[in-house]
Amino acid sequence: MKTATFATNGSMLKRELCLKTEACLPKQDLKGQSVAVIGLGKSGIAAAKLALARGASVLAFDQNETLRPLEQNILNAKDGNLKTILGGFDHKLLDVADLIVVSPGVPLENYGLASMLQSGKRVMAELDFAAQVLPRCTKVLAVTGTNGKSTVATFAGQMLSHLNIETFVGGNLGVPLSEAALQCLKSSRRPFQVAVVEVSSYQLEIPNKRFSPSVSRAHLVSQTFILIILE
Repeated sequence: MKTATFATNGSMLKRELCLKTEACLPKQDLKGQSVAVIGLGKSGIAAAKLALARGASVLAFDQNETLRPLEQNILNAKDGNLKTILGGFDHKLLDVADLIVVSPGVPLENYGLASMLQSGKRVMAELDFAAQVLPRCTKVLAVTGTNGKSTVATFAGQMLSHLNIETFVGGNLGVPLSEAALQCLKSSRRPFQVAVVEVSSYQLEIPNKRFSPSVSRAHLVSQTFILIILE
């Protein structure tokens, strides 16, 4: 097995990061728009909350009929701005949505997502939806591969925190990126300087606009794993 060592100079890295307070997107930037969220796992629920905080009305879809409707879980859902649809659904509901946000693990073959992408419909991965909110000065370190993603993401977050760098660690690991974006909207504190995000292959199938930084370093940790540092 091949191994790789990542080392950095703490003071140099801090100078490259955004140290000033840069605002997130303004609240209510999606006011008057309809957002459909596909898949209601942790990331989907966080995306629905983020869409509501941005002023949108939300249609939340999942094929699992046994799930609890989001209206019973989200306190700021009011005035009919949130509707959960479980099991079968009417494709016309997606046709009228201004934006469709897809949770990790939802194949593009489901819900006719691939066809809507080809037709030019606004379809976004949950990561890209969350990245719209984060300040552009927030650096992103994305970890992907077959094995060991969570271990490397956790280790990278610990290294950055040791350097006193405000760091978010999440994505497929624990806290969704949409949750970090929601914190950014609701909090007056300085936003995270670095987001360490565990990424699955499903999340990279949909073309990203905001969550598509350039690759600065790629380390081969094993034949099945790559650590990618993005900025």
